[in-house]
Amino acid sequence: MHERVAGLRVAARPQAGSGSVPTCASASARVKRASLLATVAFVGKGGSGKSTTALNIAVLARMADFKVGVIDADLQQSAFVWRCVRESNDIPVCRCGPGSLDDTIEAARRAGLQFLVIDMPPALRHVPAVAHRVDLTVVAMRPTLFDLRVTRTAIQLLQSEGARYAVIFNAAPPYRGTCASPMVRDARQALADIGSRLWPHQITHRLSVPYSTVRGAGVAEVEPEGHAAAEYRALWRAICRDLRLDGGANEEA
Repeated sequence: MHERVAGLRVAARPQAGSGSVPTCASASARVKRASLLATVAFVGKGGSGKSTTALNIAVLARMADFKVGVIDADLQQSAFVWRCVRESNDIPVCRCGPGSLDDTIEAARRAGLQFLVIDMPPALRHVPAVAHRVDLTVVAMRPTLFDLRVTRTAIQLLQSEGARYAVIFNAAPPYRGTCASPMVRDARQALADIGSRLWPHQITHRLSVPYSTVRGAGVAEVEPEGHAAAEYRALWRAICRDLRLDGGANEEA
């Protein structure tokens, strides 16, 4: 079986029973690496919100004038379902198993994509392999004990491979005034040893996030002036800086 999406022909998976991650130097600068492909993989425990985060970053990359694609390597196919309900065809989503990543990434490169998001399965056995194939691996976690345990294992795997990575807190309790919740503070302290690889901000649990996802959109498209959009923009800018990418002219700070 093969699946063709926006010029890509790839093997389809069989249908089976700020101190930070380093912001874009200029949010109004044009893309400087138009002939290159930046690749970011999102990994994490099931339920960590990695797929939602991956899709919101893909939307922001598209809003920044990048040619964007998404690889859905997760058996749940959340990204593919999102694409099916999205009104625009501006962000192609290809389904492929982890074993077909090499061919799919190369197909994206040949198709002229500039920014590729990979939504990985929750199984950590795939982490070392994908880490060698991408520019950055983002580990999404909720600030909970179970997520922390999985994240610790993922960090060990990434460090042993010498991979570039970042850890982000997702679906976190809201700030109390200007202070993070005790859950977030405790989780941040538990990961203090990874230093700047731990993103100093958070993606807060807000209803606007699933509201936009179920419509095949990013929160920056549905509520562009909202707090959730601002948090995802901060993460997008951090990824840009880590990969030395310039945001497009349409990306707002």
